[in-house]
Amino acid sequence: MKKTILAAALAAAALAAPAATPSETAALAAAKQFYSAKGGDFAAVWKALPASYQKDVADVVKLFASKIDADLWTAAQGALKDVAGVALKKAEFALADVDEADRPDVIRMIAKAAAVFKAASYDDIKAGNLAKVLAAKPLEMAGVTDKLPAFKMPEISVKQNDDGTVAVTVDDETEDFSLVEGKWLPKDMAEGFKDGIKEAKEGLAGFSVPANMKPQIMAIFPAISSAAKNCAKAKTKEEFQQAAMMGFMPVMMMAGSLGGANAGEDEEEEEEYDIAE
Repeated sequence: MKKTILAAALAAAALAAPAATPSETAALAAAKQFYSAKGGDFAAVWKALPASYQKDVADVVKLFASKIDADLWTAAQGALKDVAGVALKKAEFALADVDEADRPDVIRMIAKAAAVFKAASYDDIKAGNLAKVLAAKPLEMAGVTDKLPAFKMPEISVKQNDDGTVAVTVDDETEDFSLVEGKWLPKDMAEGFKDGIKEAKEGLAGFSVPANMKPQIMAIFPAISSAAKNCAKAKTKEEFQQAAMMGFMPVMMMAGSLGGANAGEDEEEEEEYDIAE
């Protein structure tokens, strides 16, 4: 008798609850894809993008690759690998200012980003093979990544808006998703995407690495690796912070000198132009 009453109650509740609209169902699935990035699944986010968005991003990456050479990219890869490695190895110091509840997700993202940079060969970025590199398995660090709690998808609720968008709420924060080329995307992202791509292309169009400056740029990457390795020796948070400050200060000075050199060249060219006038 009790089972019959319970079944009837559940059936009544199901009838009373409004069924999710197709838009709500699709937007919920998309929201989960975007949120998966916090768990280190960058490939899920890539799959959530419309084909034209994927092409635009790939075009920017290819344009960037055309402005540098394999030596610069490979050197940058090595430095980034060392920085990511020490961030994971010394996560308790490097992420000391990150809320404890958020650290697992940050560690997952660092491990994934490190793997992506490691997997992205110069040929891959030159060809825009982003789906391939984004599928790279996250970097593993014994005693760190193997102790992470399982990634947990948060509770996500969706509600159809009158204007055709869908309100997606995660942890009491709500943002609207809109339909773009058959894909549900965060509305703010969709509205600013094309302008962002345009600005990126315009910025890269004027970017170049003068041959005479390449040795100076190449020297920065070993300095970054050296600073990271010194940080890895730290036994306390204070030692880590001091090693980071002492190690990366010369790197910042080296990078700053490159900007100064460029400024000097621009000034000289401008003066010559004025004289010619």
